[in-house]
Amino acid sequence: MKKLCSCLLIMLMPASVWAQSTTASDDQADAATASRWRLGLGVAVSDNAYIGQGSKVTPFPLVDYEGDRFFFRGITGGIHLLKSDGFVVDAIITTGFNNIDASDFDRAALARRGINRNDLEDRDRSIDAGFAASWTGRLGQLKAVAKTDISGSSEGAEYSLEYGYPLQWGGFRITPTVGATFLSSKVADYYYGIHLDEVRRGVPGYEPGGALIPQVGVNLTRPIGAKWALMIGARYSVLPDKISNSPLIDGSHGSSVLVGFSRAL
Repeated sequence: MKKLCSCLLIMLMPASVWAQSTTASDDQADAATASRWRLGLGVAVSDNAYIGQGSKVTPFPLVDYEGDRFFFRGITGGIHLLKSDGFVVDAIITTGFNNIDASDFDRAALARRGINRNDLEDRDRSIDAGFAASWTGRLGQLKAVAKTDISGSSEGAEYSLEYGYPLQWGGFRITPTVGATFLSSKVADYYYGIHLDEVRRGVPGYEPGGALIPQVGVNLTRPIGAKWALMIGARYSVLPDKISNSPLIDGSHGSSVLVGFSRAL
């Protein structure tokens, strides 16, 4: 059941990414964005840096609801606390996506680093609560998020800042983005370090401490008719040395490409 829930959350995750880039903040004038509900389907191709995991192709549902006060965007729900002249402050609850079951690590690759996979523990998915703020104007959009794990997984905090500038090209709305996410030491140590119980089993200790992860991306949206829309999103993250040097990591970057169609109801 635990693994099934994780798979469902992974499939829903990209929906929240697109919803945040294609809802009221984009202010599209077509009928599709005027609807409170959007439903659709998509596919994600992702490559994270955990050792033994390559590119994954995952189909997923797109679900978005935007009310006057409440909203739901894939894996993120919340309440609008303030909406005024392009400035929005929300209280949110969401989930993280750095989790991995110990059985998904590559046993042979770990053995070459002197680690027995049986000595490792799962890195569980977090449930996070916090605040999100965005400002939208002629110079683009600036988004900030501060959230804390309330599930007891890492019990740490994450802070992110992202800037995007929308451009119009033909029928496409293209928004390049640049930003960064800071992981507190509790978050970085939990997902990329070696836990105390693992050290007691003989795994060499490693604690990366707090880490700043820069990223760039681009979102593309195109209305198709009165209600349909095409959405494409791409992200590229650069891992700092303190994370890429972890014995659980094989690589110095993470990336994802998401493609989907949605329909306003």
